[in-house]
Amino acid sequence: MSFISLFIITLVTWLSLVFLSIADGIERGWVHKLTSIHGPLKILPTESYHSSYYNKIDLYKYDSNYRTLSLKEKKNSPSPIEINASIDEELPEEFPKPHLDSDGKPLDLVKKVFSILDQLKKENILEMAEEYEITGAMMRLKVFSQKEHGYNLISQASFIMSYDETTLSLLPRPVLQKTAYIPLFLPKSFQEMGAKNHDVGQLTIYNGFSTATIEENNPFEVVGFYDAGTLQVGPKCLFAPYMFVSRLASQGQMESLDPILTSGIRLKLKDNSQAPLVAEKIQAAFKSAGLQDYFEVIPYTQYGFVKDILLSFQSDRLLYSLIALIVLVVAASNIISVLLLIVYQSRKEIALFTALGASPGALKRIYAGLGLILGSIGSFCGLGFAFVTMKNLPFILKNLQLFHGYENLFSQSIPTTLSPFSLIVVLIGTPLIAWIAGLIPAAKACRYKPSELLRSL
Repeated sequence: MSFISLFIITLVTWLSLVFLSIADGIERGWVHKLTSIHGPLKILPTESYHSSYYNKIDLYKYDSNYRTLSLKEKKNSPSPIEINASIDEELPEEFPKPHLDSDGKPLDLVKKVFSILDQLKKENILEMAEEYEITGAMMRLKVFSQKEHGYNLISQASFIMSYDETTLSLLPRPVLQKTAYIPLFLPKSFQEMGAKNHDVGQLTIYNGFSTATIEENNPFEVVGFYDAGTLQVGPKCLFAPYMFVSRLASQGQMESLDPILTSGIRLKLKDNSQAPLVAEKIQAAFKSAGLQDYFEVIPYTQYGFVKDILLSFQSDRLLYSLIALIVLVVAASNIISVLLLIVYQSRKEIALFTALGASPGALKRIYAGLGLILGSIGSFCGLGFAFVTMKNLPFILKNLQLFHGYENLFSQSIPTTLSPFSLIVVLIGTPLIAWIAGLIPAAKACRYKPSELLRSL
């Protein structure tokens, strides 16, 4: 009976660990997929920034070509605030006043932000902080159709996001270009429509800053296809070089209602799960530096297109944990049966122990300890089987023909490690439940009266 009980606890522990680890692995895979483009954390300029002296001064400066500079240009500019009275325009009377630092000088907002981020890098909290631009244009791509034995024209309004040397790690390796056109990465969904590397198309924008609206066509060459995941804008999001996107964005081609789809600073963290805590720390640093009105920090948990999916994952994980605990409680009932049988068979020993002065507490510790030992041994045996199962999960799924399309379920990243969450739930819950289950037979043992037991035996 004890071996059967031990086998049941081992089996339940193994199933619970594997089940919860797979669920946690699916969540991690989809979170990585959902945040691979936008990053786990963003710093976005607010309306106060766009209407500030620091931002509007570019429209009056010759060095800025009388246009608003991007965040990267602001960071690299030697004097983004100073005015050259000999060549720059005179500022109007109603022009906003600059934000002054403790010394009474205009504060360089962007450089102050990056000085705070550099400090977080030194503390090994951040891995990367890079500026990005996002804008919109009409994309037209000419592709060859094998089905129709001719060319088709794909046309759609698209978001264009910037990439640079750092961001290229998120994208596939680009092919060697055959033209001098703008290199462009498309979502993989375009391949289903016949798009291939080296296909040529054009991005059309409408420059409305002149007296008449002018159509501007920018030819591009396809250099790769990336996995857009499940993002709402994924199939419409293209990647182009930073300076090209920055030039389009400076012409005011798109005003997005979603703050996530605007230009800002993308952060990469050591641990994505720490995004909310890091966001709070950055916000506190901004408040200390007087930047809280000009920039907001948004973790991936607050992205509009991610929030509902994350809530669903969290609800599922809670439900799975409750199911695992219920199954463990059912397995613990087997421990109760085994220990009750042991107590019944050990009535003579219990009577002798009691007659020799053993207290009820000592009897409870003995039989509750037996339950704890059974639960602990079963937990560690189940842990060993679960570890082996997770390490070989890709091989198991590949050879089980019942599971087709599992790559999509796991977001093309099959989990092979036990999740810390499952270890906490199972390895603490199982011995604890087994110990509580052992208290019931222990209470039964304490009710026996030694005189009656010795007379009956």
